[in-house]
Amino acid sequence: MGDTNVAIDKQAVVEYMKALDCFTWITQNGLELGAGAWRLSGHEYQVDMLQERHPRQCFIKGAQMGITECLVLKSLHGLVYDRYRQGVLYLFPTRDDVGDFSQTRFDPLIASNNFIGEHVLGTDRKNVKKIGSRGHLYLRGARATKSIGSTKKSSSSLKSIPCDRVVFDEMDEIEKSMVILAEERVSHSDIKDDYGTGELDYLGTPTIPDYGIDKLYQTSDQRVWMIKCQGCGKETCLELEFPNCLQRDLNGKVTRVCIHCGKEIYPADGRWIAQYPDRSKELVGWWISQLNSIYMPPTRILNLYEDPPNGDLSEVMNSKLGKAYIPAENRLDPSEVYACCRQDVMASKHEGPTCMGVDVGKVLHVVIAERKTRETLRVVKVCRVGSFNDLHDLIRDFNVKSCVIDLRPEIRKVREFQRTERARVYSCEYVEAKTGMIQWDDRDFNIKCNRTEICDATHELVMGYAKLLLPRMNTELDEFVKEVCSMAKILEERPDTGQSVFRYRKLGADHYRHALNYCLLAADRCGLVGDRGIIGNFFSKRRNRNFMTA
Repeated sequence: MGDTNVAIDKQAVVEYMKALDCFTWITQNGLELGAGAWRLSGHEYQVDMLQERHPRQCFIKGAQMGITECLVLKSLHGLVYDRYRQGVLYLFPTRDDVGDFSQTRFDPLIASNNFIGEHVLGTDRKNVKKIGSRGHLYLRGARATKSIGSTKKSSSSLKSIPCDRVVFDEMDEIEKSMVILAEERVSHSDIKDDYGTGELDYLGTPTIPDYGIDKLYQTSDQRVWMIKCQGCGKETCLELEFPNCLQRDLNGKVTRVCIHCGKEIYPADGRWIAQYPDRSKELVGWWISQLNSIYMPPTRILNLYEDPPNGDLSEVMNSKLGKAYIPAENRLDPSEVYACCRQDVMASKHEGPTCMGVDVGKVLHVVIAERKTRETLRVVKVCRVGSFNDLHDLIRDFNVKSCVIDLRPEIRKVREFQRTERARVYSCEYVEAKTGMIQWDDRDFNIKCNRTEICDATHELVMGYAKLLLPRMNTELDEFVKEVCSMAKILEERPDTGQSVFRYRKLGADHYRHALNYCLLAADRCGLVGDRGIIGNFFSKRRNRNFMTA
């Protein structure tokens, strides 16, 4: 009987602790971090994050704001008290990130806090920790381990893990295919609500606008930290009002100020406000930057903003302000592409000679153009077609003399199309290693070119005055413009060599950008439509007229 009472008491304690939010749990137990005891002072913005239990959340942040620790603690609390009986998956961009996290954050955390460490039953493996009576914390890198077919990617380290919660750390650096695969790990979770099964948390320092964590935050309720002024009583969000929320005195010192009255304000006086509360049921979003950190002087932030290292604002905007940013020269803007439009109606036929670029996917994206001069490309048709037979018809109707088509993913169909088409058709493969030269194989009719360099070329084609001419705006051209702009050039570090290289990152559907790339390549093997050709076409039309068509 006594044993039964003890069991009941233990179960009651478990249920009580499970009901507590993570903030109460760590404060009652005196959480110790590497620099000492966790204090509310300076971390006021973390309280709501630790208490919020919405199953879908995203966090857009500046560097070193403690959000990673918040999500780790929430995961540990749920594991210790059996909320996450199937476990928690913490996903990092690479395997190296897993090792760094395990050694520098997780191990010291359990070593310094017995109220956590006593529940951690297995610590010998850096990527799996048994916590509580049945749950596991899985730490995984998100690199794909193999490809299935030509496009689908998979990872054996993710496929076998069922769990109740997934945390995506530095989401912008994780491949989208791996995000989708990891999200499926909660499909059979016992945690069920109106939003589905399991819990999903996404966090990261933003990089490119409308991409990754920034794009996700834009769909959320967009919570911001609003600071109440002790003078006028009105509120200011430092992130939304930067740089007007910072004021420099005569000695160069910078303070945070109320945008309404100019008096100094303090991050401790803030509260979270959702800009779009009607979206809170679907996705909770948080945005916090180093503007609210007591460890980062606002003087340093403003100095870096006004005089960025190497003249590049990217690191300041991303890591300091938690704001997505990319230099204008590294991404096309729709207004720049629309500026290429003329009054010509999209053609249904053309006397040629023309060149054609084709991107291969579920449908075929086609760009057909004529080369007015060596510097000017005039697009006469953009369209999507469903079959390779449609390409044969387009080549005939537009008198295409040179065509470049994406070799992958339909290699067999592309080869068959090349064999059965009388016009000159080259297949194209992007390569990363070779630069400075486009390799034309006139025996096998194949091209190899550097992906970054050809994307640079079409970027310059759009930006060059009167170099790219487009038809009048219409619905299909709107899609063309959207997809041409769905790329951004960023500086990345190659994992194999550590060398920094520029690459174009896909931000959304970008089929028409590749079709334009291929069309520009095809133009190199297409004749010019010069004055003599124009005059010849004119008289040819005159000869074919009669009293019925004049």
